[in-house]
Amino acid sequence: MAETPRSEEGLTQADIEQKRPVYEVGFHLVPTVGEQGVGAVVEKIRKLLGGAEFISEGFPTRMTLAYTVERAAQGKREKYRESYFGWIKFATEKEHIPALEAALLAMPEALRSLIIETVREDIKTEPRRAVFSSDRLEGQTLVAPKPVAEKGGEVSEEELEKSLEALTGGVE
Repeated sequence: MAETPRSEEGLTQADIEQKRPVYEVGFHLVPTVGEQGVGAVVEKIRKLLGGAEFISEGFPTRMTLAYTVERAAQGKREKYRESYFGWIKFATEKEHIPALEAALLAMPEALRSLIIETVREDIKTEPRRAVFSSDRLEGQTLVAPKPVAEKGGEVSEEELEKSLEALTGGVE
């Protein structure tokens, strides 16, 4: 039986990894990267994360921005109305984050980026069903009421004329 290595505090490597803070980096890539170049830029970002534990990610998809984003590059102002947006959730030590922020800021392919601390669990909201309970209907199947057909009857010409006059106010 192999023994799990423990640190001086009595924690296993798995315990240490579970205690590392979890972060999510969201990034907008410039549209000039193109569909073919997006994968290479994502790999570049993954390399910047180094020895981080990857939890999940959303591959960048093209999107229209809510407003025009401008930035100065190579002595001129670039304006963008579209970008490729993606995200990566990872766990790493807190001291690695400032270097990651600086590296993302220096990347010419990254239009915008944001790093937030989050939770390890996936917190997607699942659509929930409404469930109703009642003691008085226990064990019974609810059935929609069936409409009752009205019985037709004979209507005289005179009654029909009176009804039409009442509805139209005597206007012909």
